[in-house]
Amino acid sequence: MKPKLLFGIGSLCLVLAAAPRDIVAQEVAATSPRVTVSGIVYDTLSGKPVPFAIVRVVQTDSSTLTDRRGRYEVRLNVGNWRLEFRQIGYQLASETITITGERAELDVYMSPLAVALAPVLITDTAESRATRIIRRAIGRKNDVLSRIHDYSYDAYVKLVITDLAKNQDSVDAVFLITETETTAYWEQPDRYQEVITARRQSSNLSAEENLVSVGQIVNFNRDRIDLQKYSVVSPTADDALHHYTYYLVDSLTVNGRKAFRLAIVPNTDGAPLFAGMIDIADSTYDVLTIDVGVNEAVRFDFFGNLRYRQRLRDYGQDHWMPSEIAFSGEVRFGIPIPGIPRQLRFQHTASLSDFRFDEGNMPSTLDQFVVVVDDRADNLDSAAWNDRRATSLSLVEQRAYARIDSASNAPLTFGRRVAGVAQLAVLLATDPNFFHFNRTESAYLGAGWVFREFTPSVTLPVKLGYSFGREKWQYQFGAQFRISADRGLWVGGAYRNDVVRSPAIVSSSYNPTFIALVVKLDPLDYYHEQGFTAFVSGRITNHSRLELRYNEFDQKKIPLVTDYSIFNFKEIIRENPPIVDGRLRSLSATVMYDSRPMLRQQGRDYRFNSLTYTRVSAGVEYANPDLVPNDFAFGRYFVGVRRRQRTFNWGLTTIDAYAGVSSGHLPTQRYFNVDYGKGAFFEEGGFSTMHETNFYGNRAAMIVVSHNFDRMLFQKSGIPLIKKIPFTLAVHTGWFWTDFVDHDRNPGDELLARAPRAYSEVGFGIGNLTPFLSPLNLAVYFSWQLSSYATEGVQFRVGVPTP
Repeated sequence: MKPKLLFGIGSLCLVLAAAPRDIVAQEVAATSPRVTVSGIVYDTLSGKPVPFAIVRVVQTDSSTLTDRRGRYEVRLNVGNWRLEFRQIGYQLASETITITGERAELDVYMSPLAVALAPVLITDTAESRATRIIRRAIGRKNDVLSRIHDYSYDAYVKLVITDLAKNQDSVDAVFLITETETTAYWEQPDRYQEVITARRQSSNLSAEENLVSVGQIVNFNRDRIDLQKYSVVSPTADDALHHYTYYLVDSLTVNGRKAFRLAIVPNTDGAPLFAGMIDIADSTYDVLTIDVGVNEAVRFDFFGNLRYRQRLRDYGQDHWMPSEIAFSGEVRFGIPIPGIPRQLRFQHTASLSDFRFDEGNMPSTLDQFVVVVDDRADNLDSAAWNDRRATSLSLVEQRAYARIDSASNAPLTFGRRVAGVAQLAVLLATDPNFFHFNRTESAYLGAGWVFREFTPSVTLPVKLGYSFGREKWQYQFGAQFRISADRGLWVGGAYRNDVVRSPAIVSSSYNPTFIALVVKLDPLDYYHEQGFTAFVSGRITNHSRLELRYNEFDQKKIPLVTDYSIFNFKEIIRENPPIVDGRLRSLSATVMYDSRPMLRQQGRDYRFNSLTYTRVSAGVEYANPDLVPNDFAFGRYFVGVRRRQRTFNWGLTTIDAYAGVSSGHLPTQRYFNVDYGKGAFFEEGGFSTMHETNFYGNRAAMIVVSHNFDRMLFQKSGIPLIKKIPFTLAVHTGWFWTDFVDHDRNPGDELLARAPRAYSEVGFGIGNLTPFLSPLNLAVYFSWQLSSYATEGVQFRVGVPTP
């Protein structure tokens, strides 16, 4: 099974999806020496919750923050405790609570300071003192980091996901637990790799899907913290004072050292920023603790109440580094997802230890992989884990392990069997190797699998199925062998007798089965191919690969075999263009660059999904009878680029570009084809006004630019009513050209559309229309054709915006 992503915003749902759907809650009584105290802090005048207020336990000096909804939670032993509540603009509130039971509730009201006091600013105020403190802390941080060339450390990392609908102190609230031990290496300026040396997880998650590590938790030593689509200024960034105001709110002792506690207040609600507190050591100005949430400008679909905590300590040689890092938040789904609670809380914590500085022990694969899983990571038993844990599991977590394992191993009930069969059916129906439908094959049923279990050096892809429309068996089998792991060098080949797709610029990886079956929309063209291919591929640089391939195939056109659809059954289905029949023998070379980070697990390499990245592919295919006996003589050359980036913190920009040219007599099956994409739905990187028309040529060029503002355009307007608009905004535009130049016509060319003058389109989309249906949050898109082709002038589409 392909590994899942590192844990983080946007990847938590994949971790959840990996958990089986048959965990049955079992009530297990749990006791704990600590009691949860929770409540909400309110404004006495407005009655509204007070977000990011500091809640301090006086006797222990421990602190926490209220979340966006003013809620807080602390865990205390039975006895009498005094809590202090602080927030800028409010008077100090203090409450005493006696804890006797299993849980305690304490709501608090804070009184705003008199309005007349707010504008009073004197040079020697707490604010100006706080400014001096934070300036020295930033300078101190830069001084420490400037003296470090590289460092390594060990860490214990834990992820606990709980069901918010249940008592958080009970065993059956725990939905999933993962634990990992890692060792990491960092080198200037920002080279990083983490090795998972051991891992354990509750039985509702497979080992290969447990990739939880330190690297995805915020490191506030950076000037900018990347939170998916947002780039947030760190509270200790060099330019932090341009974005935050700091207030001295307390003087206290942290781990035996006198420290200043500063409140971090964003200067604007329009930009994504943090809010919370920072503890800075007196005299040395080392940062001891950071505890923050995010302001209203940071918004994620169905994620909320995100909070980051980081504690630092001196690891020798006056090097202050993180010792504890925590990332927590809530997930709320608007619609039920089988087997997953609708309201979840996650707590991702890491304990760092044994920092080693400037030893120069750089991993040989540092620039290739972000995460490497040691081959022995899954060999530890439970007893060994109990001895090695850096942080002991709570009694609730220990019993939760036993509960989940017991539920996973329990005999299947009838309901669980039905659910399992239904899930398997959905899985197979969405995999084209098992089922697909199109106008040239009708329904296809079969089986396909890629066998990787035998050895990391061998991969065996196999596929066999029956096309009911063609009334023929189709098959494909092959083998791939790894020659060198360090260079990623593979050789292999495959033989197939199958229906394949003609190249498509927009929809090369699209599975059109269900839209074709429902409403007859399928932008792809098909032909039959029988023969073999052989290849060799290897890594050129850390992010690029070269693949050389020899192809030898008999290629034949195939007719339409069905015009069936559930709806639109009277509509005439699009023809399948004819191809030039013959025997193709060609050589091809493709260079691929992909900036996304990589994982190595069980001897195999995988790419992580990444919100920002650059992907480039360039290739050539050459066929010549003078070189190898051949029915074709052509050269085909192309380059494609996708770039996705944050643009001045105004959202995500995506650029898709493609160009292709040819020489000789290019056959129809190798034409450049700008296809109409998903048709019924908006597709990023495509064109909505093309209706059901593809444009062909032996030369083509395309560029599509889209930008998703999310809510930032409204939030940064500063206009009270506009900045509260809950919807998201995206814009898109694009141009393409296709034409036949110096080309001998093939049969059927007169039926193909071409665009010798630029086809252009512009539009916008409004999203966040169905937050009550999260994670399915739809958007509507409106597109206008700026050119004058006889397709569509204006088009309306439904889609899902960029995450």
